[in-house]
Amino acid sequence: MAIRMLKYFCIVLVSSIVAEAAGKSVFPMPRLESSCAHTVVRRDVTTLGATELQRFIRVVKEMHRRGWMDGFGSMHDHISHQIHGNEHFFAWHRRFLRHFESLMQQIDPDVVLPYWNWGTFWNNPLADPVLSAAYFGGNGRPGDNCVIEGAEERWGRNYPSRNCLTRKYRYGTSTGAFWPMRAVRDVMNTAKTHAQFRSRIENGAHGIVHLGLGGDFETMWAPVDVLFFMHHAMIDKVWAEWQSRDQTRFHKVDGHDSASQPITAQSIMPFYGEDIGSALLTNGPGYCYVYDDVPTPPAFRPRREARLAFNAIFNSTESPPSPDTHLSRPAPIGGSGGFSSPASAKLYDKDSLSDVDYEPPRPMDIGWLKSRHMDVAEAERMQRLVDDVVAQMNAERKQEHD
Repeated sequence: MAIRMLKYFCIVLVSSIVAEAAGKSVFPMPRLESSCAHTVVRRDVTTLGATELQRFIRVVKEMHRRGWMDGFGSMHDHISHQIHGNEHFFAWHRRFLRHFESLMQQIDPDVVLPYWNWGTFWNNPLADPVLSAAYFGGNGRPGDNCVIEGAEERWGRNYPSRNCLTRKYRYGTSTGAFWPMRAVRDVMNTAKTHAQFRSRIENGAHGIVHLGLGGDFETMWAPVDVLFFMHHAMIDKVWAEWQSRDQTRFHKVDGHDSASQPITAQSIMPFYGEDIGSALLTNGPGYCYVYDDVPTPPAFRPRREARLAFNAIFNSTESPPSPDTHLSRPAPIGGSGGFSSPASAKLYDKDSLSDVDYEPPRPMDIGWLKSRHMDVAEAERMQRLVDDVVAQMNAERKQEHD
């Protein structure tokens, strides 16, 4: 009873802090539903049709207007040490994304959180349409680093202080390279435990995107930027794919929390007060989603007719193109709302860099890693891994050209 009361007190305390940051008397915190009326599909944001994209943008703009983005930034910041650098990382962020998505659906029930597949343009993120005026804008302007284009054009924020939404690319005008999906899948193939997989992804593919975009995105209040949720939806998708390779991963976790106490499926997630086990199935009660190209978790498969329809739409008998080399240009975004297609088609020419070796992402800054409660030694191991993978990719490309 005493532990339950303490947990309740902590939730109320953090909730009051979040509400103050959001500038509202109540920051909405809907409870998870006990079942799924239907299961939705999260998709790559660049595959959304013009109408779907505009609806998503309208919803996040309304969330920003209501101050909810500040609330999410505050929540994430205040408990950052409990949800990074330990095995709460995956499950807690899955719950955080579902919280965000459920508030989206209070505004428009048919909107689903998409993911940002940064692996498509990993070697040249400047060519990624997601970081263009057609979608969510790119680098902040010189001087004050304010984002002045795309869906978040001239957004302000009130947490942790009053300012514009900022991004400040790591190398001035460039983010540097991200991780290729080939390196991510190498981690999927070699990590056997939850703790191993979490550490390798958090200190590798996850961190390099935060550091590359810079500005607010490299801080613990990064959820003030809607790109945070699409980036973490991609991280969640990566976890879901790893889980799908071994069914025991849908009900078992291991490792330790921030206090070095053992983690199990019964461990309680910070702030939400729910056990980790409740977050292990994307299509489980209260979560109710799957990803467009990840197998549906077996315990909560939809009825046979729905499953056949799902497979017919999203699966193909043909082998998909390599995610490391296929740089297709998405359909241009048209319609109302003031968003236009990127100006230069050359940004999407997959052959424009064919004679240039891929460059791996550069090592992450040690000071930044420590400030985010991340593992420096693991980050260095992951740097060696991604260096080796990119070197192998370059050697294979050279053989193809010879």
